[in-house]
Amino acid sequence: MITLAPGAGEAIKAFLAEKKCQGPVRIDLHSTGCCDVSLGLSVGLRRDADMIEEVDGLQFAMSPETYQLVGAVTISYDGEKRGFVLTASRPVSEWEGFGACTIEIVTDAAK
Repeated sequence: MITLAPGAGEAIKAFLAEKKCQGPVRIDLHSTGCCDVSLGLSVGLRRDADMIEEVDGLQFAMSPETYQLVGAVTISYDGEKRGFVLTASRPVSEWEGFGACTIEIVTDAAK
């Protein structure tokens, strides 16, 4: 379900430690405002129906509906821009399933 490119796991762990957050890290569809939906990352929200996978000591969550739509996801890290690049095995937009993002921290109040 999830593949981490070299360096991505370490970057996610560093982010979580810096922000004093705990996983799981959620992979979800996000609206970009001007284009089609893209993949994004958030932490701090888990739903009962989520599919959970542990990779490199990190827990990732994805809804079954998102997984059905996008398939397996590869996460890479762009150190220059301090951002993550998510690529889906089944593209959902003109961007070939590609999403560039930072990790969003979600609290219960922001659901």
